[in-house]
Amino acid sequence: MIRSLSTAVSGLRGHQIKLDVIGNNIANVNTVAFKKSQARFEDLLSQTMQGATAPLTRGGMNPSQVGMGMRVSGILNNHFQGPIQNTDRETDLAIEGEGYFVVSDGRENFYTRDGSFGRDASGYLVKVNGLRLMGILGAGESEGSELAPIHSPLGERAVARATSQVSFAGNLDARAWRLAQGEGWGLDLGSVEEGQFSLTLDGHSVTLDYNGVDAGLIHGALVELYGCPEGLITVKGGDGLFNITLDPQLEASQLEFTGAAESPGLSITQEYQPAGASAGSLYSYEHYLFDSLGRHYFVEFIFTPTGQNSWGYEAYLDGESTSIGSGELIFDAEGNLDREASTINNLVYGPEGADSLDVISSFLGCTQLAGPSNLLVREQDGFTTGELVSFEIGRTGAVTGTYSNGMVENLGQIALSFFTNPEGLIKEGGNLYQVTSNSGEPRMGLPGTEGRGLIRSSSLEMSNADIAVEFTELITTSRAFQANTRVVTASDEILMEVINMKR
Repeated sequence: MIRSLSTAVSGLRGHQIKLDVIGNNIANVNTVAFKKSQARFEDLLSQTMQGATAPLTRGGMNPSQVGMGMRVSGILNNHFQGPIQNTDRETDLAIEGEGYFVVSDGRENFYTRDGSFGRDASGYLVKVNGLRLMGILGAGESEGSELAPIHSPLGERAVARATSQVSFAGNLDARAWRLAQGEGWGLDLGSVEEGQFSLTLDGHSVTLDYNGVDAGLIHGALVELYGCPEGLITVKGGDGLFNITLDPQLEASQLEFTGAAESPGLSITQEYQPAGASAGSLYSYEHYLFDSLGRHYFVEFIFTPTGQNSWGYEAYLDGESTSIGSGELIFDAEGNLDREASTINNLVYGPEGADSLDVISSFLGCTQLAGPSNLLVREQDGFTTGELVSFEIGRTGAVTGTYSNGMVENLGQIALSFFTNPEGLIKEGGNLYQVTSNSGEPRMGLPGTEGRGLIRSSSLEMSNADIAVEFTELITTSRAFQANTRVVTASDEILMEVINMKR
């Protein structure tokens, strides 16, 4: 009887522990990133009443044993992924897959799946208990990198970036070289009847009109010029000779003449004679560069045709006469840039009190075709001074800051730790874990690498305890506990009967 009582007591103890585990799971059914536990049982050493015998002349016999009860073999922590719930806070983070956030109190590191972080007064990302989220400050670093707290000083940090590259796009006029050589451009308008005619200057074109009708509709008399250089237009008609000097600064003007001829037919030839090979052939464009202190400098780029398919260029800083860069652009027969034949040098300048500028010039988007020159700077990568106004956390843990000047900078990379045996971690309370001798050492690295999961911002991982499963376990465990109490009761009644035998 004493043995049955002892066995029943072991069952009571074991199932009481399981009830404690189930109660803890139910209590934490809404705890962020909680990992439920499971109690596992094993039987105790059995008392052998009779050993086994081998079959000889008689058949073999099995051993006869009486069990001594049960005990809890272990309490397992189940670390499978819990459901992910969206939140309204960008600093709430959830891990999709394996891995643990690393947090620190300044002395030692802890590990957690609870990503409910916020910003403290110093701009650090911290848990509600003040532990700082750790990360890798060098973007692209991985395992073995030194950890440091993730910092996002909104409104406090100001940055600037020096220009390191300038990219051009657009066209350079393929007709400019003929103008630079001083060649005339003429068009025979043929024979027209006696009457009025006029020349109209509009932008870069000269149009001949006859009796108020565009002669281009009759004779194709549209003559294109290259810029508006100072020069001469000569109109010959019969005995008349008209010379008009053009002002290169004119954007639009109308020049009218009245021509008469004694003969019924009037032969007109319009001709342009360039006055030198300079103003009409050059093209200039002004843009700006930034130094490392955020100061900007205006740079004038002057392009000059040096051959039928070649252009030289010079860059002058803020109207200074000293060039900070030059080169030569060579184009093929289809108007595309020949990179190998071209000579493209960096723009070099040493601003006072700042790092020297060494700017790469890119002309990959440039062409040389018969059309107006419109080359411009498509982009440059420098920025003036700006303050940090916002940040966001990407799937790979990259913390990216956006500044008031439009500059985007990596503020750090959230690190995740990976364990060979996460069930070997020990709970420290506050949703924290610590390393044990059976968990393996933490392997730090970036999310999405070497088995680590990805990060989802504005989300939290919920408890993996299923309340339906826990209630079912609660019923079966309570019934098992009650059954063991019945064994104690029955054993007590039998002992009572034995005692009563003396009466």
